[in-house]
Amino acid sequence: MGNRFGMDYGGTNVKAGVFAPDGTALVFREQPLADVASGGELLENLLALARDVARGYPLEGGGLAIKGLVNSERGVVEEDVGAGSWLAGIDLRAAFSRALGAPWVIENDARSYAWGEWMFGAGRGAQTMVCMTLGTGVGCSVVAGGRPYRGGSQFGALLGGHLSIDRNGPPCPCGNRGCLELYCSATALHQQVLDGHPDIRRATADPLAEFFEQVRQGNRQYRATFEKFIDNLALGVVNVIHAYGPDVVVLGGGVMKSADVILPPLVEQVHRMAWTVPRGSVRIEPARLDNRAAALGVAFFPHP
Repeated sequence: MGNRFGMDYGGTNVKAGVFAPDGTALVFREQPLADVASGGELLENLLALARDVARGYPLEGGGLAIKGLVNSERGVVEEDVGAGSWLAGIDLRAAFSRALGAPWVIENDARSYAWGEWMFGAGRGAQTMVCMTLGTGVGCSVVAGGRPYRGGSQFGALLGGHLSIDRNGPPCPCGNRGCLELYCSATALHQQVLDGHPDIRRATADPLAEFFEQVRQGNRQYRATFEKFIDNLALGVVNVIHAYGPDVVVLGGGVMKSADVILPPLVEQVHRMAWTVPRGSVRIEPARLDNRAAALGVAFFPHP
């Protein structure tokens, strides 16, 4: 097996790297999406970035992980409510394969992230793994029996972030109401912290990091916001446990940089609420691959 290339086109940043067969990053780069999208046509900019990162490395294959509902058989984004919509309907697989001279896979970013964690990270050895990412939105994907789970369509198991946790909650762009990602994405939590704690808005350029540090130090001023976040996230995790019956749930994304604060109360609550036999049998683990998971996963993703 030779070197693989992976690019993760997210809602905030674009990550790209070349990986050895054992998953080691030979080169890895991360740039803000706004920088990549500025000046010229977006797809051409992405192809130029890919060629630049891969320069000097022979490739056996590669892939692009991208937000939205991805039809991996056709190599296109069918639909997205965010940045993935900018590339919808384009034959991305053909474009990248021509530009890099290797077979290519186009896959959803959450599914790619999960595959990376299953192959090289916190999900190794799991029979059934659910992976949820708390970032710009809430991504979700399932690996079952050593394969990415798709259900009855290309889009199966991706919409855990759009499981409703409040039927009377705010409307979501997806068409549902009270979706998990409206409460537990990094975007949503960031806004909750700014709305509830103006002192953090004034004090720091990274409100979420400061918020979790205050919780870590036992500052009771932030306790109610934190407990509400844990309550909402626990509902989402319990929902996917009941839906998919995993032996492990892996939680990643930017919010989970504070896993040391989040996991103890979350695990306790999920084990109390989830109907498993025996109670508490589902492991809940922090992701281990940090910002490389989706790029690494799509680099080694099985062809449809």
